[in-house]
Amino acid sequence: MQNTMMQKEEKIATHRSPAVSGRGDTGVRHVGLYARDPAATAEFYRDVMGMRIVGGSSADHPLGASAFLTSGPEEEGHELALFANQDFRHFAFRVASLAELRSFYHRVLDRKVEVKMALNLGASIAFYFTDPDGNLIEVYWRTGIECLQLFSEPINLSKTEESVRAELGLKA
Repeated sequence: MQNTMMQKEEKIATHRSPAVSGRGDTGVRHVGLYARDPAATAEFYRDVMGMRIVGGSSADHPLGASAFLTSGPEEEGHELALFANQDFRHFAFRVASLAELRSFYHRVLDRKVEVKMALNLGASIAFYFTDPDGNLIEVYWRTGIECLQLFSEPINLSKTEESVRAELGLKA
């Protein structure tokens, strides 16, 4: 049984995309979890796990109540997102560049997977889709722009990289 598992893992490893296995910046960076009361749950993670609360929203926000936490603010804006709305549960992959983000975006579209939304989140650009089991996935690129969590506006990732950068006010 263990030998069969190793053979499967080797087979999977040989089928990795170059974009996924290439840069160290690419990989899972945060998770979004459901919380009945995001503020109270954030206090738990702050007090028990030593994380820092770096943002959030109240129940009257259009996205509902949320909280964002990090254990390394110099590395990631947040590593844990808590949402009262279960529809926002997800896990997120960070990519190293806008070009890599657009490559993932087109790869998802080429597989005929529906992109649920693409957003300019200020500090990042992200798009969202589901895996075959319905789990929500976020792929994002950090823009280098500092802003509060929960800024968002739609963005068109089908545009050229130059157009997206110009829209963000970023240099090439």
